Amino acid sequence: MLTSASQAAWPANWIARVRQRAFRTSPADRDPVILRHSRIYILPTRRGFMLVLTLGVMLIASLNYSLSLGLGVTFFVSGLVAAALLHTFRNLAGIKVRPLAAGDTFAGERLAFSVELMGGASARSEIKLQARGTHVLSDVRAGAALTLTLLAPTAKRGRIPLGRLTLSSDFPLGLWRGWAYVHFPLEGIAYPKPEASAPPLPQGPGGPDAFATGRGGDADLAGIREYQRGDPPQRVAWKAVARGAGWFTKAFDGTGGGGPVTLDYAALPRELSAEAKLSRLTAWVLAAERAARPFELRLPGAALALGQGREHRRLALSTLALFPADRT
Repeated sequence: MLTSASQAAWPANWIARVRQRAFRTSPADRDPVILRHSRIYILPTRRGFMLVLTLGVMLIASLNYSLSLGLGVTFFVSGLVAAALLHTFRNLAGIKVRPLAAGDTFAGERLAFSVELMGGASARSEIKLQARGTHVLSDVRAGAALTLTLLAPTAKRGRIPLGRLTLSSDFPLGLWRGWAYVHFPLEGIAYPKPEASAPPLPQGPGGPDAFATGRGGDADLAGIREYQRGDPPQRVAWKAVARGAGWFTKAFDGTGGGGPVTLDYAALPRELSAEAKLSRLTAWVLAAERAARPFELRLPGAALALGQGREHRRLALSTLALFPADRT
């Protein structure tokens, strides 16, 4: 037997379930989704609506004036419209959608979300994938899997969810628009935007050689990474450039980049806002990586031990990105 509280909450819960089933307002699709008739919605486009209205006028006029040819044309075009509706539905029905990955970027840049579409035994034409104000249009070949990447804009740092994903198509004649919603729990991350003209790295325990470029005896070559603007010329892998393999930068392990450095939130000028402090720390993390200097990061309520390398850099940037805005 329902209590009074349960009876009061029942209408709201029922409405929430209907909204979730119809519009996929929350990320409840955990597994790959196959589009069935219960997920696909179809309505006439503006062109289709005007054609249906024209057919209605033609039907009324043909009946009023007993025009057999007019009736024949009206019913023939109506059959084409009905056939177009069926093809629009079949173009979407049976598509399998699978989330792949979400990338990372800096605030203000575009964040990549990857989704895989599989059309099954039938080829799919003009499938439009849309989310977070951006879209991509593509065809899916029969029996093939297609990876599509959405580049979504980011306005601020933090976790960026993909949100509700809309698959739509108006194939073949543009008279009907069919669409379906899916909502995967796919999230990327936007790091704070680096300060454009950040001051030099803080002086480490070893002295004022903040931007020492390393000494061969103190650092071991760990490999190469993709070249980033601002990397020192002496660290560029010129042999790879000469071979035409692309631009890469040498990465080193050890302490040959001028010694360890501490990046401390509390040591920054008090007149800087919280976001400005995070932007400066982000710029210093990137500078420390370019200079091959080990660094530790200190934030109110969080600390990152001394380290170096790609994973350490990514962990530091993620810590800055997820730093609570109300914590100082």
